[in-house]
Amino acid sequence: MAKEELKILGRWSLGVDCGEQQHRFVLLDEFRVRQGAMWVDNRTDKIRDALMKMLMKLPEGYLMEIVTEGLRSIGGILVQVATELGIPVYQVNPKALKDYRSLEGQPRKDDDRDAELLARMRINRVNGCRLAIDPRPEERLLCRFTRLHTQLVEQRKQIMARVRSRLLELGPEVVDSEWEGPGYNSVGMCAVLERWPGFEGLEQARVSTIERELRSATRRGDACKKMAKAVSEMARRITLNVAERRAISIELDLAMQHLRLTKNSLAKVDKEIKDAVDVHLIGQKLLAIPGVGHFTAGVLIGEILPLARNVSEGKAATYAGVTPLSRRSGKKKGPSKLARGINKHAVRAIYLSAVSAKQLSAIDNAYYEKQLARHIGHPKPHVKAFLSLARQRFRVMYKLLTSDATYNKETLIKSHLERLEKEKTTQSRRPAA
Repeated sequence: MAKEELKILGRWSLGVDCGEQQHRFVLLDEFRVRQGAMWVDNRTDKIRDALMKMLMKLPEGYLMEIVTEGLRSIGGILVQVATELGIPVYQVNPKALKDYRSLEGQPRKDDDRDAELLARMRINRVNGCRLAIDPRPEERLLCRFTRLHTQLVEQRKQIMARVRSRLLELGPEVVDSEWEGPGYNSVGMCAVLERWPGFEGLEQARVSTIERELRSATRRGDACKKMAKAVSEMARRITLNVAERRAISIELDLAMQHLRLTKNSLAKVDKEIKDAVDVHLIGQKLLAIPGVGHFTAGVLIGEILPLARNVSEGKAATYAGVTPLSRRSGKKKGPSKLARGINKHAVRAIYLSAVSAKQLSAIDNAYYEKQLARHIGHPKPHVKAFLSLARQRFRVMYKLLTSDATYNKETLIKSHLERLEKEKTTQSRRPAA
């Protein structure tokens, strides 16, 4: 009798078009017939009450599934409440919804119609609609910190690019490779710009004063005297008019303040990532892999681990962007693009990890050289070789993420030597041409 009560007779789909202030709920049965619709304020209590009302509409033995576009930001509260109530949530790619909207002949975006289309995509089993994997709290935390880390790094790059463009207007020799002074993106140049924004007043400063600033910020020692002399001479050659130079000085001063804040924030985030990875059991195993630091381990735990628990290694590798699958079809010419649905944060971290591992591991370096020779003639053979190395390394990462296995360098070296010996034996047995 208990087994009959637990038998699932059908599923109804609740499409949710999320907004900043309100969500649009549309409930469809298995025959795509509308069974309910309502506007819901984007508040925890309102969303919980609305979901309970929708659950009460279900016949006995039926389950409800939620289909929405975003799981973060405006859809974050919806996902939290749905998880508490045990309702599965399906995520739809915005591009897939746009294509489906065109297929259904909808001329423009409409909240009510979009909510219905989301529910119909789940009922029709459209490829762009997939089950959203709910990560554990520690995984969600690392996901947030690693993404914030990436944003801060990009901000730092943008600031330095802006500083470089302003320095080109003041003294182009600063960005020259033969420049004897501090590099435009070095801590020494930042110290000079913080003391003399736009190099205002620097032409009147003593060389010893400039040298003292450089010594306090860098580790160049006696070389700071030569660098200070080059900076002083460069400042005397600036001929920009006073008003325009003042504007550049204000801009550089703001850039230095922003850069200082970004660096301090990045240091805090780095510490949080390190602490979270060090106490995570899987994080401790991942750190043993050459080329995997705290940031890469944090990305693997926050981005890949929630999915890896539910899919095969091949599907996880495709999601991580290290497989050769592409969107090219037919006879289309031009460079191929990665398959849709990859995680750009994961592919970046895994690729950079492979680049680092080439310098740290003899096994990884040997595999890279083998792949490099294999792709001779390719426009970018080194990129293909690093992607192949990343794919090979991801097999080990997936094993550590989904099992109790630990990284054993000796075992990998032994298997590598056995594989080389097997290849030599196979080649020696081949008849001569």
